[in-house]
Amino acid sequence: MAFSRRELFNNAGFGLLLLPALMRSPRTILGHLLFDPDGPLVPLKPIPDNPYRRNGRSIVAIVYGKDTRRMLPRAVDLLGGLDLLGMRGKRVLLKPNVLNDQPPPSTTNPLVVAAMADMAKANGAAEVVVADGSGIIRLPTSANLTSTGMRAVAEAAGARVLALEDEPWVKIEVPRAQTLRQFYFSRPVYESDVVINMPVIKTHRFAEYSCSLKNFVGAVHPRYRPSVRFWTGDWHERIAEINLAVHPALTVADGTTTMIEGGPTSGTPSKTELVICSGDRVAVDLVAIALLRSFGTWPKLQGKRIGDQRQIKRAAALGLGVGSGQDIELVTEAVDPAPPAFERLVEHIRRELRSV
Repeated sequence: MAFSRRELFNNAGFGLLLLPALMRSPRTILGHLLFDPDGPLVPLKPIPDNPYRRNGRSIVAIVYGKDTRRMLPRAVDLLGGLDLLGMRGKRVLLKPNVLNDQPPPSTTNPLVVAAMADMAKANGAAEVVVADGSGIIRLPTSANLTSTGMRAVAEAAGARVLALEDEPWVKIEVPRAQTLRQFYFSRPVYESDVVINMPVIKTHRFAEYSCSLKNFVGAVHPRYRPSVRFWTGDWHERIAEINLAVHPALTVADGTTTMIEGGPTSGTPSKTELVICSGDRVAVDLVAIALLRSFGTWPKLQGKRIGDQRQIKRAAALGLGVGSGQDIELVTEAVDPAPPAFERLVEHIRRELRSV
């Protein structure tokens, strides 16, 4: 995969940061990078139908508000309700972004995860699990789950909490992949009956942005993550192809606080006070990119259409979701009085979607 001179310098810069950090890492982390884990070869699961579609288009709901326990139920209702996921008696896994030990928007807002855990329990889930694997040089995840408050809210909601690097793996083979023909993926995520993807919306120095597709990197064995192969020009395509291992029934993107510049570990926050929900992870990313572009603060997302972002193009080509804004039905609501900026943001997103 060819890449530009700017990408070459970006990737080299990342390597200069990554390699010294790895040399100072505990032996357990180096072991993750040097050796494959034990894990059985499992089949790829078929891509399921999106339960949240209308007239052939993926529904995406944006809800503004101050209280996540009101915002999230309303967003899911706008899609069509949790009943469509058939989670009664099922094992439901929530996958937030717990990249490190920092507060949102480096990581997913624990209050959004708590609201989703409560909803899953109320909808009859037999078990709710909250799980992630932190960034390679930010491990162990267990400490980050505690520091961010994620563990406390999850356990208060009756959920089990997992640090994925401490859990078993399965081997995935992807014959139609262009960049990653095989890799190891989290067994608890793979085996869950219902997966709900819960990223935070933010810019990213190397992947350009981070939301739905990027969030599942945390379920990949550290040795196979895109950052380990930073010298290649296919970071974006690897992110998309990793998503062939898992198919979330619902994506809930946390935009209560959004990172609009920098990232992924630190950057400029903006209090956007919204959530974005859909059964289509690629549709969520299209809307999230439009949101980030509205601020005009992140050059990596400017100067091209949102559908031309490489994560989006590869994911759409793989059939993981829509590739065009024309295939999205955007529904919005405010559960609290919204400022004029929210209406302007929604209109900006609608214009961006029409251009794709």
